[in-house]
This record gives sequence, structure tokens and C-alpha cells, in this order.
Amino acid sequence: MKNIIISESGVFLGLTSALLVIKKEDFKKEIALNRIKTIQINAKGVTVSSNLLFACAVRGIKIFFNNSNGFYALNTIYQHKSVKVREYQYGFCNSDNSIKLAKKFITGKIKNQKSTLLYFLRGKKYDKTLIDFFNESVKELKSAKTKEEILGIEGMCAMNYFEILKKYSLLPESFILRTKRNSKEITNIALNYGYAILQNFIYKSVINAGLEPYLGVLHSKRSGKPSLVLDIMEEYRSFVVDRNIIKLRSKLSKTKKFETIKKTISKNILDTIHNRYTYNKKKITLESIIQRQIYKLSGYFAGEKNYKSYVFRW
Repeated sequence: MKNIIISESGVFLGLTSALLVIKKEDFKKEIALNRIKTIQINAKGVTVSSNLLFACAVRGIKIFFNNSNGFYALNTIYQHKSVKVREYQYGFCNSDNSIKLAKKFITGKIKNQKSTLLYFLRGKKYDKTLIDFFNESVKELKSAKTKEEILGIEGMCAMNYFEILKKYSLLPESFILRTKRNSKEITNIALNYGYAILQNFIYKSVINAGLEPYLGVLHSKRSGKPSLVLDIMEEYRSFVVDRNIIKLRSKLSKTKKFETIKKTISKNILDTIHNRYTYNKKKITLESIIQRQIYKLSGYFAGEKNYKSYVFRW
């Protein structure tokens, strides 16, 4: 099954029989709709036919539109619906149990940040107390009692994480500070773009599990903000996105126009999503791991299963 990412303007997406048609100037490619999971449109000036939109809606193929700041819209009329699943979610997220889950998400995030740093710092002389900070933060999380405390610990880890990446030249020299929206700096633009792609994969998996993407336990609840999706994303950011951006630091340093490197970032992230990793003693794709983790989360809401973050092993 394929996940299609369109990262160039001037592309036409249409439908011929049961085939997606991708055209731009002299280029033309056809892909059977029954082989497609998602279509992500990450550029302006892309034309999509109404016939294709309808065909994707009928088949449950999710279509995402992203701008440079990572905001997206989902177009599909097919969703897996389960009232009971969402009842459990609503009850859980409005109970004291929500703090326990918030801790699990951030614990996974911190552990994966630490693993990412250790991987890229191998062979370098570095201050090991910097890594001890992440271990201590995981311990500190255990005694946190409010969302504000959890977010405070997460914020300090994030700040230290990016400071270490900058200190040991694991990001381009132009990177000074992590900024989320409207950034003009190439590394931040690349990170935001990568997170938008990851967000779409999480969103798709949340919908597949019958959960409400806009009701989470950590991120604020407001209209248009998929809180649960953003909560779950925390675990995967460093491995799926940061790791690939770090690997591209040399190219990013020489890149003047972000448009010229979008395809490379998209491809590398898709490769990571489609690669196989160990999960319950089996090798399966990361996309499948994410989906299974979210099914476990659904069971956790219902009190049937325990939920544990997926920690990557290098």
C-alpha cells in the first residue's frame, strides 16, 4: 500500500477508471486506488479533480492539505465510527487517569530524544551529564501531579535537546532557536514540514481506530486543534523527523530555497514510516506499529489494555 506525497506546484491529480493519475507537464503516472492509503498535498497550485475526491471518499482514502506552517485539512467522508470507543475516550480524558497517560506520552518522547542524541553523539567527546538530565527528567515525571508540571518538564527537555544538537553541530549553523510557525530559518522550516507529514499519519491511524482526534490529555482543547493526534505525535517526533533532518544537515546548510529539498525530506520520512522495526518480537513497518499502538490506546481508554510508549532501539 502506498502513501502519496505531492510536494511540487503545478501538479494535476485526476481519475481514470479506478486509477489515480498524477500529471505535470510531460510527466504522467497512474496508480491503482486500491493500493493507496493516503494522499498528502504539501504544495500550493495543485489541482485535484472532483471525481478523484469522491472516489477517495468512497474508498476511505484520506487526503491531507498542508501549508508551510504544518496546518492541514482532511478531506474524506468515510470514517470508522464507534460510539462506544468514543464514550470510553471522553470518560477517560475527563478523569484523573488523563494525567497518567500524559506522563506516558512524555516519558516516551524524552526516552526517544535521549536515544536520538546518543546515536548522533557516538564517537564524539561530550559531557555525559547532559544525557543524565533526560534520565532525571523521566524520574521527575513520575511524581508530577498536574498537566502544567508535565509540560514544564517536557519544555525543559525540549530546550536542552535542541541546545545539545546545536552545540555539537548536529544541525546547520543557521539554527539558533526552535521556532514553530512562520519561521524563515531552513532547519525550522524542514522540521515543521516533517512534523506535518508525521501528523497526517497519526491522524489517519487515530481515525482508523474510531477515536476522536480533537480530544486529548496533554495539548489544549480548542477548535481546529487535533489534541489527541498532537499528544501521540510526541513519542515519534525525534526518530521519524528529527533524525532525518539531522542526516540532511549538510544539504540544508547549502540550500537556499526550501522547495528544492522538500522531495528529499518527504522520501526520507516515508522510508522511515515504511521500514520494519521490532515490535513484540516481530519485524513490522513503523506505520503498522503506530496503528497497533493506537489500537492499544483505544483499549487503554476502555480499561482493557495497558499502554506503553514505543521506544526506538538503535
